[in-house]
Amino acid sequence: MKLRHNSRSCDCRAPFGAVRAGTTVRLAVHVEDADFASIRLSLRTWVDGRGERIDDMPAVGNGTFEVSLACPEPEIVWYLFIARAADGTATYLGAPTGRTGGEGVAYASIDAPSFQITVFQHRAIRPTWYEHGIVYQIFPDRYRRDAGWRERTAAVLDRPRAGIARRLVEDWNEPPSYRRANDGSIACWDFYGGSLKGIEDDLQRLAELGVSAIYLNPIFEAASNHRYDTADYLSIDPILGTEKDFRHLCAAARERGISIILDGVFNHTGDDSIYFNRYGNYPGAGAWSGPESPWRDAYKFDDDGGYRCWWGVKNMPDLNQDSPLVRELILGADGVVRHWLRAGARGWRLDVADELSDGFIADIKRAVMEERPDGLVLGEVWEDASNKSSYGKLRRYLLGQELDSAMNYPFRSMVIDYLLGVRSARDTAETIESLRENYPPEALACALNLLGSHDKPRIASVLGGGPDESQLPESERGTWRLDPHAMGLAKGRFWLASLMQMTFPGVPSIYYGDEYGLEGLSDPGNRRTLPDERDVFDHDMLTIVRNAAALRRALPLMVTGDISAEARSDDVLSYTRRDASGLSATVILNSDCASQHAVSIPMLGQAASDLISGRELGRNEDGTVTVELAPLGSAVVHFHDRRRMQKPLAPGAGIMCHLTSMPTEDGRAGRLGAAARRFIDRLHAMGARYWQVLPVNPTDGFNSPYAGPSAFAGSSALLPGTAGEIERDFESWRDTGGEHDAAFLEFAQTQAAWLAPYCAFMAIKRHMGGASRHEWPARFKRYDPSLLDDGDLAREARFQAYLQFCFETAWGEMSAYAHERGIEIIGDIPMYVSDESADVWSAPELFNLDDDGRPTEVAGAPPDDFAPDGQLWGNPTFRWDRMRHDGFTWWLARLRRAQRLYDHVRLDHFLGYHSYFSIPAGGACSAGRWLPGPGADLFQLAYDAWGPLPFIAEDLGYLTPGVRALCATCGFPGMDVMQFEDYDVRAGFYPQAGKICYTSTHDTSTLIGFCERSYANGDREQARRIAEALLGAALHSDADVVITPLQDILELDDQARMNVPGVAEGNWTWRAREADVIDAVPRIREMLERSGRISAASR
Repeated sequence: MKLRHNSRSCDCRAPFGAVRAGTTVRLAVHVEDADFASIRLSLRTWVDGRGERIDDMPAVGNGTFEVSLACPEPEIVWYLFIARAADGTATYLGAPTGRTGGEGVAYASIDAPSFQITVFQHRAIRPTWYEHGIVYQIFPDRYRRDAGWRERTAAVLDRPRAGIARRLVEDWNEPPSYRRANDGSIACWDFYGGSLKGIEDDLQRLAELGVSAIYLNPIFEAASNHRYDTADYLSIDPILGTEKDFRHLCAAARERGISIILDGVFNHTGDDSIYFNRYGNYPGAGAWSGPESPWRDAYKFDDDGGYRCWWGVKNMPDLNQDSPLVRELILGADGVVRHWLRAGARGWRLDVADELSDGFIADIKRAVMEERPDGLVLGEVWEDASNKSSYGKLRRYLLGQELDSAMNYPFRSMVIDYLLGVRSARDTAETIESLRENYPPEALACALNLLGSHDKPRIASVLGGGPDESQLPESERGTWRLDPHAMGLAKGRFWLASLMQMTFPGVPSIYYGDEYGLEGLSDPGNRRTLPDERDVFDHDMLTIVRNAAALRRALPLMVTGDISAEARSDDVLSYTRRDASGLSATVILNSDCASQHAVSIPMLGQAASDLISGRELGRNEDGTVTVELAPLGSAVVHFHDRRRMQKPLAPGAGIMCHLTSMPTEDGRAGRLGAAARRFIDRLHAMGARYWQVLPVNPTDGFNSPYAGPSAFAGSSALLPGTAGEIERDFESWRDTGGEHDAAFLEFAQTQAAWLAPYCAFMAIKRHMGGASRHEWPARFKRYDPSLLDDGDLAREARFQAYLQFCFETAWGEMSAYAHERGIEIIGDIPMYVSDESADVWSAPELFNLDDDGRPTEVAGAPPDDFAPDGQLWGNPTFRWDRMRHDGFTWWLARLRRAQRLYDHVRLDHFLGYHSYFSIPAGGACSAGRWLPGPGADLFQLAYDAWGPLPFIAEDLGYLTPGVRALCATCGFPGMDVMQFEDYDVRAGFYPQAGKICYTSTHDTSTLIGFCERSYANGDREQARRIAEALLGAALHSDADVVITPLQDILELDDQARMNVPGVAEGNWTWRAREADVIDAVPRIREMLERSGRISAASR
């Protein structure tokens, strides 16, 4: 007889895993190789406090026996199956030994391991502020000092005090150590002077790291530096600051989207406290003084005067949780829990939860929920909190009335053991499946996924192969360091650990300093001081944390999706996250330091992208995709539809040429009107489908179309006619009532949001002789609609409105002409706007400016091999937080304006929508840092409003997994520039799927210039021949769309280059000659015909 029950299989148990109270669970056993009629099956269940129950399981056909199990109350239900043959022999089907779920195993005894069902009570109001964020744990004494630290700390430590000595440590960089008495106890507590104000001073850095909650180790008055020996629950430790400082910290953190979680040590106090007062340091009679003390009942004294204490540590006497005095102190209307929530905290972490009774925890939870319906209660539980037993009792931590979840030490052990080779990928997958099965989804979403803490060695030391601490003196715990090779190994493993942490269900927790690669063994080595940013020279681990966190931010399914895990070999682990809509991503990791692996996983979508390597993955014949993993390699395979938010471009070819570069009869810069129509005719004759232009906004003083006085206006320099002719036309238009013309009024009304501020801005500019807006008098400092009627400005403002109306009209006529000839226009949106712009002047609240309107943060790029000093662009950066708050109104208007002008829109500097490089105004590029942009949220709003979006992503530059995730989520075609390939394109050109192929761009060398430099050693003719071959290779490639700058069509070298990034002068001036364009038409048409790319409208 063969019995089968797999608790994770839907044909054996449904629904899966933990269930809400009130659910009925269907349980089934499948029997093979037996006479079904002679077999009796029954279900044996056990609930602590109620005992055993046996239910018959009727046969339902095909060898299956089934029963429905009602689960009305929050509880842990244990079950196994009993099968009795005709001769009375019993077989017991239970869980595998040492487990509580999975494939059942037959046993001969009823003592077989049982399967677990967690029945929980649903929490309606979720702490989403915590669940969707990232936690940062701070040990306050070692984090940051503030300006007044020395005076404050000395004032406290200089006061006479009985008990353990205390010492101020002047040198912030002194490694932590303990001085011990002869009996092994602490002889002196060292204080470094970290403070609440010091933490507040660092909030901006934490916000920029993506932190949304800070978990503070204890901050209440205590004798020790760790403060788990509370002296006064209602007072902030004076070395750290005051209650006013705490309230200010909470308010300042809240302004940055950061919440505060406090550490509640409610099992015990310190013996040196106002409650116990062993040393007489506090007024009043503490419990130590004798039975007459009002606090005597708050502790657990024996008849001989001895007392219970935490794990035998005499300076931490246990509280009597049943004492009315303790309950009032902790839970009362003005008790500890409520007081500090009202002061600004948003949740509690309960120290040594195993020592607290279920009732006491439930009462704490009730108090928290009454004060803050979205408040949080976490517990310090070191094992699987779903079935933890302490002191012989099965705990009810995760059933809904107590903890929201626990510190996920099982996660930490799993990750470390897997990466160090102690645990196989198969055992790791089993651990994940066990957590998934036993934890209520709500508890798993709230689990604090830590890699380091104040109770464990630093993660860098562990992953680098730290020493056996039993062989080291305690004094070396804070000074022991990895050698360079071991640190390199630690970094490789840290990427995998961080990737798991940021892509696993639950909330990632960063222990302070782990992002800087701090080393240290067990306490006190793991509690060293945080170095000043200026003293951190190795930023590898910080980059790892940022990249892993950015991936979590870019893929919401990593927060809200479910998980399933599978081992691909002893070394290779994979797990898939899938959200309610069906979107999924599979994380794959190789823990082996020496071997590489080719790994195939099921294809779960129409298309797949590896967000780590950037590769698009093809579907294999067996329905899988394959990734190659290097030693300690990883992949995050994002599955998606081929069509996401993008509006696809039809296959074809296009020419890139800005309007000013078009040939004209008078040799001046190209413009709208006849010159544009002639150029469109040439494109049509060539057989091109697309015409790509640079931004058509007004330019700056260097004629850059990527900087200027408006992100919305059109450049009047592109209008046909001379300045004098346009002025005369304006006067004639006004004299004949043009301002009342229906077409003008409709334009002015629909574009009023940007048109009115722009006209006022330009009028003031002219009135002020072109002076910077920062030099304008007070009456012009801010936009006001009344400025349009100002006597000094009105005429010019109306003239500017007329110019914009003329541009709109001329552009519309040109677009219509292009469409008649089958030409689609690809436009361009710069990422940033100029400080000297109507946009910044009229909406300063949307940009990072000071009270005087000057930029406080500007855009740029970090130092790299191409620009050792970085790039300082100088544009003010956006206040994305405020833009998000108002639904990205300004940006949606800008995107809509672009769609009004163009058929397709290139989004310049696309990576900036994920993360942008922000530099303090006046600072060097080296002072900049990457900050989160709007992500997919902006584009999702646009897609919801308008449907498929005609956008092209300029996805060049520093592409992180997070940027790739944004690209994969949106689906906008990216740019594959031939010159940027990492292989010799002469031997074959293989553009990336889903991207638009460019032979060069306005920011690169021309194709001949590239070939001359890279392949021809300066030989112009040889470069021309190579370039011609490469152009042909591009046109015959698999790319749906190929765009070629006009310079490449005309076979020009770098003298015709449009722009050299980082060089202000001498750019944007190239002009084509009409004769050259005419000569190129038949040659290009022939190439497009041969490649099959000729436009249908040109055939």
